[in-house]
Amino acid sequence: MPDNPPHRDLEPFRTLPGRLFLLSLVLLVVVVVLQRAFALPEVVDVFRKVVALALLVATGWLAVLGIVRNRRAFLWRVRRKLLLSYVVLGIVPVVLIIAFVLAGSFLLYINVASYVFHEGYTDALENIREFADTSAGEIGRNPAGTRAAIERKFTNLESRYPQLSFAVLPVADVAPALNGGGPAAIVQSGRWSHMAPPKSIPSWVAAAHGFTGTLIYTSPGAPDEPHLLIRSVVPTADGQRMVIADLPIDTDFIAQQQDRTGARIEDLTSSAVCGDAASRPRVAPAGGSVRSLFRQTVAFMDCADWDTGRQDRVAIRLDAPVPRLYQRIATVAQITAAIGVGWDFFLIFLEVVGVLFLIVQASALVVGTIWARSITSAVHELFEGTERVQQGDFAHRIKVTSQDQLGDLAGQFNRMSASIEHLLHVQREKQRLDDELRIAREIQKSLLPVQPPTMPGLSIADLCEPAREVGGDYYDFFDLGPRQLGVLIADVSGKGTSAALYMAELKGLMLALSHSERSPRRLLIDVNRRLADQLDNRSFITMTYAVIDLEAGTLTCARAGHTPLIVASHGESEVIIPDGMVLGLRLPGAGERFEQLLCEHTRPLHPGDVIVLYTDGITEAMDADGELFGDAALARVLASQHHLDPAGIRERVLRDVKAFVGDAEPHDDMTMVVIKIADQDAA
Repeated sequence: MPDNPPHRDLEPFRTLPGRLFLLSLVLLVVVVVLQRAFALPEVVDVFRKVVALALLVATGWLAVLGIVRNRRAFLWRVRRKLLLSYVVLGIVPVVLIIAFVLAGSFLLYINVASYVFHEGYTDALENIREFADTSAGEIGRNPAGTRAAIERKFTNLESRYPQLSFAVLPVADVAPALNGGGPAAIVQSGRWSHMAPPKSIPSWVAAAHGFTGTLIYTSPGAPDEPHLLIRSVVPTADGQRMVIADLPIDTDFIAQQQDRTGARIEDLTSSAVCGDAASRPRVAPAGGSVRSLFRQTVAFMDCADWDTGRQDRVAIRLDAPVPRLYQRIATVAQITAAIGVGWDFFLIFLEVVGVLFLIVQASALVVGTIWARSITSAVHELFEGTERVQQGDFAHRIKVTSQDQLGDLAGQFNRMSASIEHLLHVQREKQRLDDELRIAREIQKSLLPVQPPTMPGLSIADLCEPAREVGGDYYDFFDLGPRQLGVLIADVSGKGTSAALYMAELKGLMLALSHSERSPRRLLIDVNRRLADQLDNRSFITMTYAVIDLEAGTLTCARAGHTPLIVASHGESEVIIPDGMVLGLRLPGAGERFEQLLCEHTRPLHPGDVIVLYTDGITEAMDADGELFGDAALARVLASQHHLDPAGIRERVLRDVKAFVGDAEPHDDMTMVVIKIADQDAA
């Protein structure tokens, strides 16, 4: 066979992806050049993104098309495959590591930027709260000097917070008394340029004895531009007045926060709860911002509605480049001063490490190429041998010329070709059996309940562990009324597909008959009559069907040759064994005999009673000596653990059974349904 098999030449620019690639590339270049030269509308930027996406799709399409058409030619030589495997083994982990580092770094960046911003913003909240608190303290000691107190406070803080504003309002309940029955007098200081001072204190603020938080307001001239506002309301000591301190988040405050934290507020988005201007950008940041992965993030914080006190969240977009954040953190932590390095040093260090990493990768690729040449010399003989085997010549043998691992491989190939035909036959048979078991397993899985039903007054836990891939145990629940539940547990003789199909037939009968027949005895008689002609001579079904009636407080059950039913109550267990024979026997007179022997048992139920239905895989579990676990042992476990919930009882029974069995292999399916009558208080 030729070293490079013939293949059709790829003409990329005559194909649909090639034409799409050329068109999108030309359009993208034109748009980028025009954007750099002229101020174009925003729709042009949207068009640029669409064209860039088309270029990316076309590039990927061309790459896939090229790989598909040239895969055989490119990968014909084993040497190329080995080299490609070295590249994949070397590059893919690197890409994954880089992706992991980028993802982790981005998450860390988001959290650090948000934390730094919140720390600075919280400091501002605390400062405004402190200003209002100290003013309230002075006014409380000297109400007559209210105006002087807040004007003095504003004068002291004006250089630091030019837009800081103060107002003192009487509380609504005492306002008429303080003003001689007239309107409430407002004492204010500061500019109050962002909005007019509040005319009254909302009731929710008075009830909360003050407030410190974030509000959203709009200017009268720009109702579509929401702004942030820090407001602190503190009552005086006598409770008759409240001091309001307002600090609008203006450009001066944003600049101060940027200097302190490295994060700059750009715009915000809020719901209608915090203000009328909902979900509108506040204002574009001054100057252009370069949007990148580690430059912009979003921080969330609480906001409130001044009139109603309703709380919500506001999203704030931050411009926080990593170098600026690092510089602020390093300055605060005095890292730069301590070790004498800054952000530039770390960038250079990372670049040096990256170059060293690339050198190591290239060296590994060169060494891999040398080793590949030493491997590929013996591959041709193996290839010819596989061609002969593919043609059906299993008598062909490869000449062993070396004593290394490749020589051993040739010898193994010779031995393998002699047994391929037998192995193929075994594989076909195994595949047939696997397909049958898979179908049976899917049938059985679809028949069993996904989860126990939920009914007030009952708590239920179930267990089904097949000993093989497909077992014969089956259980189900039937909703018979608002406070009535039918519970079925059965064991179909045999395993595999036949058992699963009989389970499906039994499920269909029970679904059809359980709603029309409430007596367990009459229902089992009807099921037996219908199943007797359907099962083969070697199959039968054991079954217990119980009806729990919470209104009447009774348990009614019938047993068709199945294991007993156990009821644990007040530390004692009762093993209930009504008479009955197995279902579906195809013997003369079996139907009449079944009806004669089948008995129905009814007993009262009390809060805390535990009802357990199970198959013989539980009680007939054997240890290494052949001893059975037994019904008595199960009853003792239930009596001692009846105070647990059904899931706890199930786990305790399963643990005791497995401890009893030890290392012995399970010989039968283990299925169990645990039902507990809830206490009246719990129900």
